Amino acid sequence: MKRSLIAYIQWQIGHPKTVLAFLFMITLVFAGISTGLQFDFTIENLFAQNDPKVDEYFQFRQDFGREDNLIYLVYECDDPFSRANLQSTQDLTARFQDITGVDSVLSLTNVKVLSYADLSAETVFHTIPDNESSLEAGKVRILNTPLLVQNLISKDANIAAFILQVANDYNSHEERERILEEVTEIEQTVPSWKWREAGIPVLRTKYVHYMLDDMIGFLLPVILINILVLFLLFRSFRGILLPLFAVLIADIWTMGIMTLLGFQMNIMTYIVPTLVLIVGIADSIHIIVKYQEELAHNEDKLTAIEHTIKKIGAAIFLTSFTTAVGFLSLLVTNIAIMREFGLIVAIGVVIAFVTSIIFLPSILILLPRPSSEKIMRLYRTSFRHRLLQRIVNINNERQIPILTISVGIVLVCIFFAARVDIDSRLMEDLDPGNELYDDMTYMEDHMGSVLPFEAIVEVKRGDEAAESAMFNPKVMAQVEKLQTFIGTIPEVGKSVSYIDYFREMNRSWHDGDSASFVLPKTRAEVEQLLIATGEPDSIFAGLVDTSFENYFARARISARIKDIDSKRAREITSKIQTWADQNMGDSLSVILTGTTLMALNTNQYLVRNLVYSFMIAFVVIFVSMLVLFRSMKLALVSMVPNIIPLLLIAGVMGLFHIKLRPATAMTFAIAFGIAVDATIHFLARFRQELFASNGKYRLANEETLFTTGKAIISTSAILISGFLVLMTSNFSPSRDFGMLSAITLLGALLGDLFFLPAVITFV
Repeated sequence: MKRSLIAYIQWQIGHPKTVLAFLFMITLVFAGISTGLQFDFTIENLFAQNDPKVDEYFQFRQDFGREDNLIYLVYECDDPFSRANLQSTQDLTARFQDITGVDSVLSLTNVKVLSYADLSAETVFHTIPDNESSLEAGKVRILNTPLLVQNLISKDANIAAFILQVANDYNSHEERERILEEVTEIEQTVPSWKWREAGIPVLRTKYVHYMLDDMIGFLLPVILINILVLFLLFRSFRGILLPLFAVLIADIWTMGIMTLLGFQMNIMTYIVPTLVLIVGIADSIHIIVKYQEELAHNEDKLTAIEHTIKKIGAAIFLTSFTTAVGFLSLLVTNIAIMREFGLIVAIGVVIAFVTSIIFLPSILILLPRPSSEKIMRLYRTSFRHRLLQRIVNINNERQIPILTISVGIVLVCIFFAARVDIDSRLMEDLDPGNELYDDMTYMEDHMGSVLPFEAIVEVKRGDEAAESAMFNPKVMAQVEKLQTFIGTIPEVGKSVSYIDYFREMNRSWHDGDSASFVLPKTRAEVEQLLIATGEPDSIFAGLVDTSFENYFARARISARIKDIDSKRAREITSKIQTWADQNMGDSLSVILTGTTLMALNTNQYLVRNLVYSFMIAFVVIFVSMLVLFRSMKLALVSMVPNIIPLLLIAGVMGLFHIKLRPATAMTFAIAFGIAVDATIHFLARFRQELFASNGKYRLANEETLFTTGKAIISTSAILISGFLVLMTSNFSPSRDFGMLSAITLLGALLGDLFFLPAVITFV
């Protein structure tokens, strides 16, 4: 590796303009290619592949249609049933229906109930009555229909809703965004109403907005932080601009390759440009710091460049490799976009190494040599030099206290790490005060739960109970019991099934007698109601599988559930399945599914996979250290100062109740791969200094800290500051990822400056 780099640099020294021209052309090509980058924020991309639960969910969607396509527009006004407000509702219903992509709209003015006369469907407010008695009669009719309460109207009749169904062909991010923009414009025509929006389409669309805001909003602060740190480090325009150009070129190449590979900007890869910008600049800093150090000993800048690459080229390559390993460890997950994320960031890290090696030596050859006086003044009078002098003194005088404190920190972190919670909620990503969070919470409080929860009941083929399947009175009674049991669970709100329609049909058949709001008892009564109301295919569409091959053998209980955590979700599903097994006999089976359960299951699945990916990253990086240093002792020593920060963030998570979820679990593998870079540079330089000093450990330690220590502090400052920018995100996972990564890198920096020099003297 080192020989290849030296051979390339020797050629590059003679052809810098050719190299830069080639680099410029390639960058233009990738910039053009990256304009074709597509966006895809489909939530299903996060579902695991080859997972039976995922297969069950997509089978459910195939049989019954989507359950994640309902937009709830909840409005609060003086009286939803007043004539003026009903007229506004009627007008708004028509306007919402005219939006391209809205399949249907349900509201107080177009909802249908069964006629007491002939069981035909009739609209309660087909026309808006002029008199109070008719208005009151319509209000009573709607409030006495259980199917409508907590769907279109709250129990206290003070809050009402429109329910918009998004057509399947328009349930993409771009179309949902357009639909919601048009919805907002229409809502603003009735400013006296207080509007709130909820439902899975709303949640997904606003999540994407937050992600895109983060993607754009992170870049400028990260660039400004890089400029500030580079200025403090180099005190020159070239010291600021050259590393920035190198990493921006890497970003352009990464986006171009991402496009060529067919990857899309999605709910994982949106942060790739920022990560490459944060992580990729370290290579450039190490090269420039080492170059200026060589200039202090060599008048010839060409010799200084050659010596720079010769001495640190292999170490920079290995640090890029270990960082890439941290991201490549995500390839073990069974989720496509997670693998894409890990692969493309790893590619970006390697590209940052390549562009640094290509761009910096070439441009430095063409630029005039800085004066020796300026270099010496910068390095001998800087704050970093004085700081490192104090660190050297502490290391020389207090080795035992340093090791004792380190052990104490480890024990405390282990204690708090045992308290880490692995169960998370869907809405946990947002904070109170966020519009989406507040709207969803309001919906839960006033209209029941809002997140979809589905129970599929299936009659097994060949069983005697399968005669007419779901229309068999015995089966209907069992489904009713199951629905009733599900309704006893506190977190479950409104539920709807074909059972509710049969009860309503039976009551209407008996002229609205409330005592008849029960299921028909015999097969003849069931057939009588079916004949009176028409074809079951249209009446029960979406609630009973009417396909020929399933002969009404599958039915759906569609419920809404509160924003529960994954632990409670497991308890609820286990409770329902246990009840079904004990009470529904062998002829019926129950499957629990829906977007909510899928998302919670995905979180748990991701956490398990990410823990596994960290283990892989750890092993690969350890083997890499073994190959680099060719010493088991040094390989083991190199891992210790980077394990302590991982225990530190686990302890912080336990202390501050930060849950182990995908974003935080990802921190362990990724931050570890980044943090180990400084250790590699330290130990690589330490070996050189140890050889130069004839085995004098203290002198080798001091020289390593005074030289490589400067670059380690600078790169760590940029990395830590860059990750802290993520704490400005609208998402708590992004904030947690940024904070924990920063803590890891800070812990690794302190470990490399204090723990590593202390422990290495005992090896």
